[in-house]
Amino acid sequence: MQDRLSYLVNKALQHSATDAELQELSDLLRADESGVISRQIEELLRKDLVPVEEPYNTAYWDNIASRILAADHPQDTPVVPIRRRWGWAVAAGIALLLMSGSAWWLVNKRSPAPAALTKQQPEKDILPGGNKATLTLADGTEIPLDSAVSNSLAQQGNTTISKPGNGQLAYTLQNGKLQNGPQQYNTLRTPQGGQFQLQLPDGSKVWLNASSSLRYPTAFSNTRKVELTGEAYFEIAPDAGRPFSVSVDGMEVQVLGTAFNVMAYNDEDAIKTTLLQGAVKVNSKRLYPGQGASLNRQNGQMSVLDDVNTDEVLAWKNGYIQFEGNDIRSVMRLIARWYDVEVVYKGTVAAHFRGTVPSNVPVSRVLKMLEMTGEVHFEIKGKQIIVSP
Repeated sequence: MQDRLSYLVNKALQHSATDAELQELSDLLRADESGVISRQIEELLRKDLVPVEEPYNTAYWDNIASRILAADHPQDTPVVPIRRRWGWAVAAGIALLLMSGSAWWLVNKRSPAPAALTKQQPEKDILPGGNKATLTLADGTEIPLDSAVSNSLAQQGNTTISKPGNGQLAYTLQNGKLQNGPQQYNTLRTPQGGQFQLQLPDGSKVWLNASSSLRYPTAFSNTRKVELTGEAYFEIAPDAGRPFSVSVDGMEVQVLGTAFNVMAYNDEDAIKTTLLQGAVKVNSKRLYPGQGASLNRQNGQMSVLDDVNTDEVLAWKNGYIQFEGNDIRSVMRLIARWYDVEVVYKGTVAAHFRGTVPSNVPVSRVLKMLEMTGEVHFEIKGKQIIVSP
């Protein structure tokens, strides 16, 4: 099997694979539930290939992708088939073999892509988001963090606020002592197209997704409580004497020391909490690793979800845009937040989509991946994306 797999991969990379060989490779990838094939591919790619940003021959890979897609997706639910839970090299190989337009392409070390074949970005393309946020201090002072270059930003009581690195904000309690008087609160806000990382005074870490905000005290006393809008991933510093809680519209997440994600955008139908490790209580219901809780915004009903796809939940934090059977409006809400665009619909798109691409690529790459299903078309006009069947 190893020899056959190596043969198929090399044939594809050498632009000499037949339709039957491409179909055989595609079938092996789709049937690889155990991950054995993916690990073998990873070894092949690590040995012989290096990642670059552009395809060696775009038209060739477009042809491969269209042939595989035509044989792969059902008529009622078209998808973009890219497997998940694989390492970077495997994901790169799948992008290379199954689709055109992603940011991960591979070429042979001995055959770098000629400059003449390097594909230029479309003139109307929209770049992805980045490390952008605004910090609002207790007195109302606003500090734009994307332009702040100083390491030491402010002093709030006995707490020093600093910017230790790009996209990071940290609170440090001086001498480990709290200052007498009422608590002071700060708020960290990210715009559409922005993300930021925060270290709270107790050492807990928070990753704030686009179009989100977190309100928190500059120093925790007997309790640790923060307020969230939007989406964030938390890694909580253990402290049995001071439970940590996250307050969201209609949902209260209580923890002792754990890692979890909360998604609470106002334009989504539900508020969702996903537990990665440890234990949490969501409105008094206990969750275990791999479980999630979903609170319906309309009727207030909460349900516990088993075997949550944590790869999809944490894709935004790990640098990916990932769809797992999402309808077009769900897909476009995610794209609108990260690329800071307005979405306009002309007609109805009934398809659902599945796929993964890095989040540091221009929006045209993501849209092209979706268009390859043949079920949707996009037009970019300034900061507006027009969606049509």
